[in-house]
Amino acid sequence: MATVIILMPTGGQVHTPAMLSLIGLTQAMARRKVAFAVRTWEWSDLVISRNYLMSYFLAQKQFTHALLLDSDMSYPAQLFFDLLDFDADFTCAPYPQRQMRWQAFRTLIEAEAAKPQAMRASTADLLARSLRYNVAETFEAGQPWPHEVRGGFRKVPGVGTGFLLLRRAVPERMVATGTAKPVPGFNGPGYPGADFHDFFSHLRGRDGAVMHGEDTSFCRRWVAGCNGEIWCHETAKITHHGSLAYSGDYALARRTGKPD
Repeated sequence: MATVIILMPTGGQVHTPAMLSLIGLTQAMARRKVAFAVRTWEWSDLVISRNYLMSYFLAQKQFTHALLLDSDMSYPAQLFFDLLDFDADFTCAPYPQRQMRWQAFRTLIEAEAAKPQAMRASTADLLARSLRYNVAETFEAGQPWPHEVRGGFRKVPGVGTGFLLLRRAVPERMVATGTAKPVPGFNGPGYPGADFHDFFSHLRGRDGAVMHGEDTSFCRRWVAGCNGEIWCHETAKITHHGSLAYSGDYALARRTGKPD
């Protein structure tokens, strides 16, 4: 039976839709008799926050799984159970980046407008298609990644860490292989309950020419350092919340007539 620690780094605040999703998820877990606890960490340095939370999971051996959630995601509770039922060491759900791709969106709208009205996709579907998702398609630039699909999941070289389900084997293997280095000076009251290791610090790539983000660095430690696999949910629906700037020009609006 799974016992899950939900890990969420925050800057001290949580988006309301993320809070509602978490409440819905924990209620569903309770109904299905999945034991859980929640651990947050409020710090300005995301790498240290993620390292602390993963190190806490490493030390708290009563937990079989860790669910990593970002504080700006909303999702259906069933998504967690899909990952749990897939029963792999490292599973994830993809989510869109918080960046509008206006030209891609416009191109899709124009193509859809040429179709008969009954065949047109919704604007929401076109928006979802236009966005870029936090899933890597290659491990190294220019090198093909094999396409492998099983049970609605696809094996991928890397993902964002906003919705991950990990078995205990993941941090333990990273430590055993030396992929995650110990940070003994951080063991103590400042980081309670943790066996502090470095899972997320930025790795260099392309012979030092680039620096990977903390989520990519974590995935690369697992894939390259531990010969691990990452399995990505192929039909996940996650909303990534944030701020959007609305650039107004009232003179342009008046030319189009009275707004709706």
